[in-house]
Amino acid sequence: WENDRTAHRIYGPALEMREPPSSSGIDVWVKRVRWPFMDRQLKTGTYHNDQGEGMDCYNVGASRGDGGLGIWQDNKLWVSRNFKTYKIIKNGPDVASFQVDYAPWPVDVSRKVWETRTFTLPLGTNFTRLVSTINSDKSESLAVGIGLAKHATIPGKGVLLADKGNGVLAYWEPTDLVHGTMGTAIVVDPSMVVGIAEDADNYLMLVKVTPGQPFVYYAGA
Repeated sequence: WENDRTAHRIYGPALEMREPPSSSGIDVWVKRVRWPFMDRQLKTGTYHNDQGEGMDCYNVGASRGDGGLGIWQDNKLWVSRNFKTYKIIKNGPDVASFQVDYAPWPVDVSRKVWETRTFTLPLGTNFTRLVSTINSDKSESLAVGIGLAKHATIPGKGVLLADKGNGVLAYWEPTDLVHGTMGTAIVVDPSMVVGIAEDADNYLMLVKVTPGQPFVYYAGA
């Protein structure tokens, strides 16, 4: 999905079969232009190269990418596989909106969770609005880690902003001398924030979530 300012993609069952275990993280494409170009460039098969309009120079790997999430328990992030089903709600011209479902996944051996998430990206903004509803086979609250990938462009240490008071987590990747510098960010309701954490692949904003109750956050680049 893309608008005049930014572009993203997530991955479904077809890629999971071809490249297991794949990833439920969120990919970022960079743009030079104010018109849609992703579909056309994907069909060329060389979308990792800049052809004048933009490219995919961001490597999600097994990370959360730009705003993917998981359940944080016992200092570990438990994540879903790729989305299972999708439904397009609005396909432009002023807004892109769709909904995906993630099949149940385990959180250690103690519980299972599953998720429905709606993505909405209007024109004129770098931020997608995400509405997530995480259900569970247990009623206790969950600590959800919303992540920003480390090392998604080139190796090295970037610049992290972790502002719990304002519900902002932002990361400037190390500068690539060829492609420039990628910045990613998530914004959440500060009243939901319970901490900041990290693992080998991600910086994480931790929020307290009640199963079955939707919550809103924003992810952008």
